[in-house]
Amino acid sequence: MELPKKYLHDRLVLLFITLLAVLLVVGVSLVLLRFDLSKNPTTIVAYRPNISGASYQSGKPIDIYSMAVFMALTAVGAVILSARVYLLKRFLAVFILASSAFLLILATIVSNSLISLQ
Repeated sequence: MELPKKYLHDRLVLLFITLLAVLLVVGVSLVLLRFDLSKNPTTIVAYRPNISGASYQSGKPIDIYSMAVFMALTAVGAVILSARVYLLKRFLAVFILASSAFLLILATIVSNSLISLQ
């Protein structure tokens, strides 16, 4: 895929790509460095408040590691999608990058909360 010439010269796009890269490194390193399998072979992967019994759902460690994969796929997908859309609408490409940055922030917060419940 060939990037549009103006795409990498746009300062706002470069700002959001840099923000995505920083959030990706922070989020993935948080998941990989803080999650410890030796503490517990099962982990809490969801909180579902209901009337009966347990609200915390346990799962396998791959469920937490999949958060890191989700963050990586989200960042890469957002950059590719915004590069393709940039020629049509600049503001739509910037919106895609900004919304994926927000999504990475939320994914980092959620993964940090789930790891701290371990």
